[in-house]
Amino acid sequence: MNKLYHGSITPNIRQINPISGLHNSDKKVAYLTDNIPYALFYIWDKEHNHYEGKHVTAWIKDGTANYEEQFPDQLKAFYKGVSGYLYMVPFASDIKAMENRECLYYSSENVTVESCEYISDVYNELLKYEATGQLKIRRYNEQSEQRQNELIDLIATAIIKEDSFNDKAKSEFYKRYFVKAWEKAVQKIKGAEK
Repeated sequence: MNKLYHGSITPNIRQINPISGLHNSDKKVAYLTDNIPYALFYIWDKEHNHYEGKHVTAWIKDGTANYEEQFPDQLKAFYKGVSGYLYMVPFASDIKAMENRECLYYSSENVTVESCEYISDVYNELLKYEATGQLKIRRYNEQSEQRQNELIDLIATAIIKEDSFNDKAKSEFYKRYFVKAWEKAVQKIKGAEK
């Protein structure tokens, strides 16, 4: 492995700084991957998606990026028309592999960018990787009714657990995209109040 990747909507990054929280730690790190389609999911446009936080439902298994939609046409809703940058960095000895996370790496130091590729439409780019088999997309509308209901329950539970009702940005995001899950969460809260 010679190169690692980092997706961002931000142009002209020369150094990737350690500003993200390391999972289960208070340490700040820069995240990287050797999987291009996975890096593309992090080109998140907060204006386009009406949400500053990232809602990335992707993982890597056996070297292949996977993405599961949690509502109809999620991939298209979040990435169609979104442009951004795929930054490449050389692998270095101070970059560490994430435990129990395939193809994911982190650095607690600044990482110097070696090169950058402009991505004019993230959605179209992801579809190219799907066509080559480097990305598997589990589309919501192609799932069984049982799995769709499981996804609705999963998000409804997250809405309640995260107390999204009292967070304007989160509540607007969930209401906009996760309509059935939002309705279910509201029903659960009303039921608990009786």
